[in-house]
Amino acid sequence: MLSRVIPLEYLKERDIMFWLPPGGQDNDVWADTWVNLAELDPADVAPVLDLLRDSDIGGYAARPRGLNTAGAGRQLYVDREQIHRATDVVMLFLRGKEQPVMPRAERIAPKIRSRFKIPALPPAVAMALQIAFVAGLIALGMAFAYYRGASMLEHRSHLPASTSNTPGMTNPSWTYHRP
Repeated sequence: MLSRVIPLEYLKERDIMFWLPPGGQDNDVWADTWVNLAELDPADVAPVLDLLRDSDIGGYAARPRGLNTAGAGRQLYVDREQIHRATDVVMLFLRGKEQPVMPRAERIAPKIRSRFKIPALPPAVAMALQIAFVAGLIALGMAFAYYRGASMLEHRSHLPASTSNTPGMTNPSWTYHRP
C-alpha cells in the first residue's frame, strides 16, 4: 500500500481533510479521522450528508479515484469515532428508500411438477383416510400390547422372597409401641 509522508510544517497549509479524495462534498461537521463507510448512488449523497449533519456526524462523499464516469457511485467517509451512529443513520435512510424489485430465480421444481397431475381428494375422503390411519395405529399398538405385553412384564412378577428378619415383614402380629 502506498502511503504519503508529509512534513508537519506543511499541515498548516492544507485543509483538514487533505487525505480524502479530491473533489468531494462534505457536510460541514468536523472530524479528526475518517473511515470509508459505504458506496452511495450519486442521488443519495446529499440526503445522507444532510442526515449525518443533523445527527452531528462528520461526513464526506467523493468519487473514487480512477472512476471518471458520471454514473459511478460515491464513497462515503464518516467520522471514525462515530462510525456506529453513522451506520445506523445510513441504514435507516437506505431502509426507508424504495428498493428495486429483484428478479426471482426460475425454479426447476414447478416445471417437473407441472408434468404430473395428482387429483385432489375431496375433504370428506381425506378426513376418513386420516381417521382410518390413526385407528390402525391404535389397533396395532393394542395388538402388540396383547401379544407381547405380558412377556415384557414377566421380570416384575418374579421378585425374590425377603430373607431378612425385619420385624413386621415376617411376623405380621408385631406392632410398634411408642415409648
